[in-house]
Amino acid sequence: MEQHKRQIELASRLLKLTVEEVNQDSVIIDSNGALYYSKPVKGGNSLIVGKDGSVLYANSSINYDEHMREFENGRRTPLEAFEN
Repeated sequence: MEQHKRQIELASRLLKLTVEEVNQDSVIIDSNGALYYSKPVKGGNSLIVGKDGSVLYANSSINYDEHMREFENGRRTPLEAFEN
């Protein structure tokens, strides 16, 4: 549970959202323990946060299956990409 909390906090910080927003719109993926967040609006973004704190961001043009496949294949978004 502590790990889940850390994943939510990281997603919140990276996406500049409240912890409550991320918690409401995210699930833990049973197969790998990663957190999957998806903004539930047209054009919303998605983020996978691995148990190790690595992340993969996707815009609304990427569906869940493709996003998950890329994450499982080792693709990651550098944390520096969220700085601005």
